[in-house]
Amino acid sequence: MLEEVSFLVASGTPRVSIGLPVFNGERYLKETLDSLLRQTYKDFEIIISDNASTDYTETICRNYAASDRRIRYYRNERNLGMAANFRRVFEVRAGEYFKWAGADDLCVPEYLGRCVEVLDADLGVVLVCARTLYIDENGEMVGKAEPAWNLQSESAYERLRYVIYFGSDANLDAWLGLTRAEALSKTNLMPNYPCGDKRPLGELSLFGKFVEIPEYLSMRRLHVGASSCNTTNIEWMENVFKAKRLRMCLPTWRLAIDHLTTVMRSRLCVNEKLSLAVAILRSMYWNKRLIVREVSTAARYILGRCYRVS
Repeated sequence: MLEEVSFLVASGTPRVSIGLPVFNGERYLKETLDSLLRQTYKDFEIIISDNASTDYTETICRNYAASDRRIRYYRNERNLGMAANFRRVFEVRAGEYFKWAGADDLCVPEYLGRCVEVLDADLGVVLVCARTLYIDENGEMVGKAEPAWNLQSESAYERLRYVIYFGSDANLDAWLGLTRAEALSKTNLMPNYPCGDKRPLGELSLFGKFVEIPEYLSMRRLHVGASSCNTTNIEWMENVFKAKRLRMCLPTWRLAIDHLTTVMRSRLCVNEKLSLAVAILRSMYWNKRLIVREVSTAARYILGRCYRVS
């Protein structure tokens, strides 16, 4: 159950909704919220969904919600897991455009304005993101992310084919970009397994183009508590996703199945669907080492359970 504990109504409906799911984010939350509130584009709301945090997160959120009417704060009665919390903030959005925000990441003041300009100028674009810098726990720059997905082909087949073949670290920058909420609502949103954000991005690519702004307008923080830094830590991810059998989920297999489902349910022609099915198989072959490691982890988990039962 999502309990609304603080809500000041703004005048009118904002064009942009920013969804900020958080759990125990006290260390960086103020800095993140300040970077969003400093946006030069002002017609937005921030929706915070607190996943039953046990630190100072609730107090920070209540204080910000009380001081700025653009902020809506919700608190879950229990921790629903990361995927469910991401879906929650989208479900209560009001804006025409929507962006997820990490509770430890930053955006430069021009980020929203530049993204809105692109979406307003071309109705065929469904997602806009910008290039991303990596920062450490102290806010110092430590590197640059790969270029994000710039999928401007008019062909839905070509766009989905790219997502299937070239899933990389850049997909997270696209996932945190600004989207048309109507198009995003036609996807299944975030699934309950690591790196599952590639599934809705694949679905979204069928509805329109992705545009990358060639400027560094966002900063992703790398630190020990970041989910992007713990994708291989099974116990950590089980706790974050609240999935007791995550060791059995085989995320690479699940993503392949999800992509195949996306392909088969699409309006693409038969030849394009067959070609994309082959692309999924090739992608699995290229990731065979990862698949073997996932199967090995699952096998050890099953054997360990059998041993404990016996």
